[in-house]
Parts: sequence; C-alpha cells; structure tokens
Amino acid sequence: MIKMLFLPILVVLCITFVTNGQTDSELAEKLYIRLLKHQRAEQLDAIKSFSKISSYEKQYSMITLMAEKVFTAIQASRAHIESSPYIPGVSDFPLDNNVRIALSNILENTVLFCEMILRFPDIATSVMKINNNWDVLLQWSIAFSNQVKYLLDPPTVKLLTLVSMELNHIERDVNYVNPYRKKTSKIDSVKNAKKTKKKKTIKKGPRLTHFEL
Repeated sequence: MIKMLFLPILVVLCITFVTNGQTDSELAEKLYIRLLKHQRAEQLDAIKSFSKISSYEKQYSMITLMAEKVFTAIQASRAHIESSPYIPGVSDFPLDNNVRIALSNILENTVLFCEMILRFPDIATSVMKINNNWDVLLQWSIAFSNQVKYLLDPPTVKLLTLVSMELNHIERDVNYVNPYRKKTSKIDSVKNAKKTKKKKTIKKGPRLTHFEL
C-alpha cells in the first residue's frame, strides 16, 4: 500500500499512446491534468488506509521513510528543472520527457507530503525537524506548485495554502483550524486545566523570607 504512494504517473507512456505521436503541448497538458487528478484519488485512498495504523511508532517510522524518499525526489527533480529551459508559469507544458517527469515528481511528491502534514501534523512536523533542509525544500516546492496551479484541481490548490498556514510559512487566516489537531488540542487543554487546578489548590502558609533571618 505504501509503495503505491511513491509510484509516479506514467506520463511518457500514457501521452505517447493517447496522442498517437502528436507533440501538441496543450493536448499533453490536458492529459496530464486528468492523470494527476486520478493519482490524487489513489493517494487519498492510501492515506486513509494509513490512518488506520494504530501504532504511533510505526506511523512515525513510515512517515520518516516517506519524507526521505519525497525530498530526495524533489531535490533531484528541482536540479533538473532549473537546468532546463522550462520556466514554471511561463513556459508551455513541457514535451521533453525528462523535464515532464521532473515536473510530475515535484508536484506529486509535494502534494503527497502536504497531505501527510495536514492529516498527521504532530508526527509530520516532528519528522520535518530531522533535516533542516526539508522545510526549505518544501517551501520551494509549494511555491513551485503554486506557479503551475493550473495543472491542479481547486482542492489541491487549497491544500497547499492550508499546509503553508499549518507550518507558519505564511500568516494564518483568523478562521484557520486544522481539524486533525482537535483531539490533541483537547488533551492539551485538559492537561493545562489540571496543572492550573493543582497550582490553585496549593496551600500557602507563612514562609521564611530573608527578612526574617
């Protein structure tokens, strides 16, 4: 199941088959949008299954492994994109196979890990601290994804904004709430309430001060 999360879209093969040798950028872009939407649905199904894992340690270990794979892929693809003529938000959809694969890897892996951050905020944000470069790289990949957001559906574009708020990369909206933090927030509230109650119940009697010595 987890292996499926790392399977890239077979952009090259699918486009070659459907377009029958055509090299029209607009047609390739439309096909990619459909493929990415389908990929997102598969990712969400896998993540929902992942949430059924009850062991915190196992979830932490698997998200750590995922982070290593995700950011390695993004870093390699970033280097390839930046060394190519492709400019996100300016250039037409790339027809070069290697550039297209790099673009796909950045978008797929960015969105995947953003879902993990939003749905497993405590674990994912803790994992992000393992490598300081990961946070910087994620900020870059989110900004990159926003530059080509015409390839993404509205829920995915919204996800990028919510994760930026969750990680405090941008200012949080006054109404921002991560529903997946609700349980943690309630536990923290109970703990804080107990601490406050204990402090209030401490009996204060006469104390020896330095003035009394």
